[in-house]
Amino acid sequence: MSSSSRTSLSSFLRESKAAYLADVKEGRGREWTVVMGNEAGDLDSIASAMAYAWYTSRVNSDTTVSLTQTPRADLHLRAENLYAFQLVHINPETDILCVDDVPVPPSQPFPSSRFALVDHNRLHPRFSHDNPDARVVAVIDHHEDEGLYKDTADPRIVAVPTGSCSSLVARLFEEHPGHMTPELATLLLCSILIDTNGLRRGGKAEEADYRAASFLIPLVHALQNDAQSPGLVRQAPEAMERLQELHATLQSKKASVTHLSTRDLLRRDYKEYAFTPAHTPSKEILVGLTSVPIGFKSWLPCDPDFWSQTEQFMVERGLTVLGILTSFRDAEKVGKSGKAKHRREQMYVVRDDEDLAKTLFDALDKCEELELKRKTFPEFGVHKGFGPAFRTRIWKQKNVAATRKTTAPLVKAIIEGRRGVANL
Repeated sequence: MSSSSRTSLSSFLRESKAAYLADVKEGRGREWTVVMGNEAGDLDSIASAMAYAWYTSRVNSDTTVSLTQTPRADLHLRAENLYAFQLVHINPETDILCVDDVPVPPSQPFPSSRFALVDHNRLHPRFSHDNPDARVVAVIDHHEDEGLYKDTADPRIVAVPTGSCSSLVARLFEEHPGHMTPELATLLLCSILIDTNGLRRGGKAEEADYRAASFLIPLVHALQNDAQSPGLVRQAPEAMERLQELHATLQSKKASVTHLSTRDLLRRDYKEYAFTPAHTPSKEILVGLTSVPIGFKSWLPCDPDFWSQTEQFMVERGLTVLGILTSFRDAEKVGKSGKAKHRREQMYVVRDDEDLAKTLFDALDKCEELELKRKTFPEFGVHKGFGPAFRTRIWKQKNVAATRKTTAPLVKAIIEGRRGVANL
């Protein structure tokens, strides 16, 4: 019996977390490789980090720990994550290492210098600031390749398009199947299902996702009936009853956000970027893009604190621009499949920069990639409530296939003054 089969995922995470924090306390944090997903903290990031930490510790005998960039107080904001953790017996309180669990004294660098990045391919400045030895030793991602760390990262896998980063991590185990466990397979498959809408044909799922799912499904105890028909993963995943039941539960958990405040919704699935505006090239600005699984018509009229909490959110983080990207099912509109239609919207708020607001808003109006249709706030049952320092505009997004992964490079190109933005 291999060591992988004797050690549960929960035990591995809990023990590596405790050992890492003990070594940090003793000044030995640089002996570790820190594996982390992006700061949005979705299941794809967390599952990929946990799985790659497990993989490289088993296959390469590396001293690794999985780090979640989500603050501990925010773990509860993603019900779909908590459900997946429950399925694989992970206790978030004891097993997960959150970014604010790591003691970093003021004016001191992060205590480790070796990083493996999953679900993103640029190291966040908080880990490299005053840390000259910081080195990225692995990259596994499915976002736009920024071309970094080609001389230090091994493996360096940036595969676009791919529906889920978890698929790319799962593929590593194909050459070492003895190190894959039912718990890991379940966690990775949950992530793939969320990111590919249940492996739906014609959607976000790519060949790497189908291949990974075909590898994982036979190992997931709850899907043993589906495992008898492996060909259905590619041909008709919707016919795999247990698989689709799991997907439906995960999506239901993900959409259950009506109890959350505006502040909770803004920080639940949030990414932050540093861009250099074309009109002020001597300084960087911070831009936040947050994804929210509820439409503005259901959100804005129900929360009179939306305006003040959004302003406070931007001020606390020093943001010049905040983009709020909604993605939801419109129960009032039913498609040919009998399901509620998928909708997307975008709202941008710009603080203390009227010129940038005009540039950004005008370019988004013309952006063919997103197919934005300008709307007014009264169409959502409210009037604008921001203070005079905040400029805002709201759109319906007709290209529902374009996610934040598509939007972020477009916003960067607009702000940094690249040509041809309208035709990107």
